[in-house]
Amino acid sequence: METSCVICKKQIVIKDAMELNEKYFCSSTCLGKYRENIGEREFDKESLATFEKKKSSGWIPERALKYIHMCQTCNKKLRETCKSLEAVSGVSRFVIAKTEKIPWCCHARFNLSSTLADGTVPLEKVLKVQAFAEELASNKSKVEATVKPPTLKKKMLKEVNLSGVTTVMLDVAFAELAKNTEYKKVDGIPPKVEGEAMFHYAACLECDPVFGAECEEQAVEKETNDCVDKVSKMTKSLWCQHALHALSALMLNKNIDDTRIIKLISMAENVANEKKHVGVTTSDLFISMGRSIA
Repeated sequence: METSCVICKKQIVIKDAMELNEKYFCSSTCLGKYRENIGEREFDKESLATFEKKKSSGWIPERALKYIHMCQTCNKKLRETCKSLEAVSGVSRFVIAKTEKIPWCCHARFNLSSTLADGTVPLEKVLKVQAFAEELASNKSKVEATVKPPTLKKKMLKEVNLSGVTTVMLDVAFAELAKNTEYKKVDGIPPKVEGEAMFHYAACLECDPVFGAECEEQAVEKETNDCVDKVSKMTKSLWCQHALHALSALMLNKNIDDTRIIKLISMAENVANEKKHVGVTTSDLFISMGRSIA
C-alpha cells in the first residue's frame, strides 16, 4: 500500500515510511520540516500519540515514552540547547557505523557520535569505546569482569546471544575507559553537518522488538540499583535528564568508584560552562567522557 509524504508529496510505500500520528514521511528531512512547521511542543504531543496508538498492535518501547516526557518537563533554555545540538551530535554516526562489527542500538550509536560533536575528541578514542562496548555484547568473560549488579549480569549472560550494543553497554564501556579526569579546555573544529538527521522517537519505533526489549530490560537497572538517585546528589549544575540517566549507568560498572564519577561529573559541568550552556546536555557529557578516555 502506498501513500504520499506529507511534506514533499512523493509517493512512498507505507511500510517503508516514517510515521508520526498516522502521517507519513519519506525521510527524516521531511519529518524535520514538519517539526519546524508545527513546533516542538506539538511534535512531542504527536510523538506520544504515535506510541500510544502502537500499543494496541504490539510491543512498544515504554522507556521511549518516558524519555519524551523528560523533554517536556525540562528547563526551556536547556531543552532548546539540546535540540540545537542534535544535528552536529548525530552527524558522525555515519563515520563510526563503518567500523561496527555487530548491530548497534540507534541511540547508543548517536551517543557515541556525540563524543565527536565539537571536534576535540580524536576518532581513535571513540573507536576504543566502540570496541569495548562490542566486547560486552559478545564476550561473556568481559561481562563477568566489568558488570556490577548480579541482575544485569544475568541478563547479559543468558544463553541466547545478545542482539547487539545497547546504551547501557556503551555507558559501561565509558565507565571502564574514562580515566583521565583532569579538565582542560581544548579547541577543536566541529564536524560538518550533512546527510539525514536522526529522529529519536522514530528510532525506537522502527527497532527490532527483541533488540528493543533487551535495551529496556538493561536500562531499568539504572532505577532498580538507585543509580539515578545517587548521581543526582553528586551534581552541582542543572542537567538534562537524558544526560543524567546516561551518567547514572556508569555505576553499573564494578571498576568505577564514586570518586571518579564525581570527577567525571565535574568535567561534564566544566564542558557545559566552556560552551556557555545553561546546564549539562547529553553532548556535553559524552564530549567530556571522550576527552577522558585513557
